Amino acid sequence: MRHHRARPLHILAIAPVAATFAGVLGPAPHALAAASRAPSPIVVTVDPGAGGGPTPAHPNIPFDPGAIGVNGLLEKDVDLDVGLRLASLLRVDLVEVVLTRSTDVYVSALRREQVSIAHHAALVVSVHAGASSNPRTDSSLVIYPATSSALFAQTVSDALTAQITTDGVPDAGVVLGDSSWARSPAPVATVEMAYLSNRADASLMATAHFREDVAVGVRDGVEAYMPAIIARRDAIRAWRSGHSGAVSPTSLAPASAALPGASGFQFGTVIAWLVAISLVGLLLLFRDGVARVLVVLIAVAVRLLSGIVRVWRSALRRRRRRRRAKSTTEPTSAPAQRPARRTDSVYDDIPL
Repeated sequence: MRHHRARPLHILAIAPVAATFAGVLGPAPHALAAASRAPSPIVVTVDPGAGGGPTPAHPNIPFDPGAIGVNGLLEKDVDLDVGLRLASLLRVDLVEVVLTRSTDVYVSALRREQVSIAHHAALVVSVHAGASSNPRTDSSLVIYPATSSALFAQTVSDALTAQITTDGVPDAGVVLGDSSWARSPAPVATVEMAYLSNRADASLMATAHFREDVAVGVRDGVEAYMPAIIARRDAIRAWRSGHSGAVSPTSLAPASAALPGASGFQFGTVIAWLVAISLVGLLLLFRDGVARVLVVLIAVAVRLLSGIVRVWRSALRRRRRRRRAKSTTEPTSAPAQRPARRTDSVYDDIPL
């Protein structure tokens, strides 16, 4: 008997050691649960217009330089620079920015819309520079594809005007148009920042100062229309400060967080391991007594079940006896009498 009980005792002896390793190497359940409740960032699509250039080796590949300024400035370059600046400003406020293009490549209008829809963007901002056959035409303009985007376009226009008024660009308001975004489920604002056909506007668009002003103005309009961006930013920052070892949807985990035990000693895991190993050891150590207890419990359960069956059968027999007794004591009802059959004729009452 001593030989058979040696192994369970050894199991009980190594339980604290195994539990300690589990506590050090195991993941933190509370950290994993907290990570699943991390606030998600708001998604905004930034769409720099135009893009791409001629490729002599592949002449069939489409490209779109956009408008060409009176100073030789290409719209595709202005659109991309302002779009990247806008994306950087939004990312500071922890917005998840979806860029339809981040380099000088051609992207079709359909593809731009598909990318935005696939990422479930809450808002869409398309960045362009305008051109006119009248070289004196100047101003900023915001175009929207449907009435559902009118308020968003107006909010962006107001914020942009407030930012670039000091640069000397007047405000042309908002206009319904831009059918390329007609299928977008999210509100869309297409910003025409100024006119490359106007010499003063073209000179402004060649400067980094004006491009930054445009990006700041559009950012302000986006956040004025959707205050939830700032609220979500504050929520994400608060979550990060309280869960420094967890992975949030807007940040990559530090290298140390991916290593086992980087989140510290886990007391909950230690306790769980200790309880489990101790129970297994006790069952093995006192298996004879446990077997006897199980036999007694099974016998009690069988007797209890047999008693329930006997009670049920006796109740069923009593019910049957009552039914038989009731059927023998009740008088039999007389059969219903049929109405007498008429033997006379309907013609008997007719006078002759």
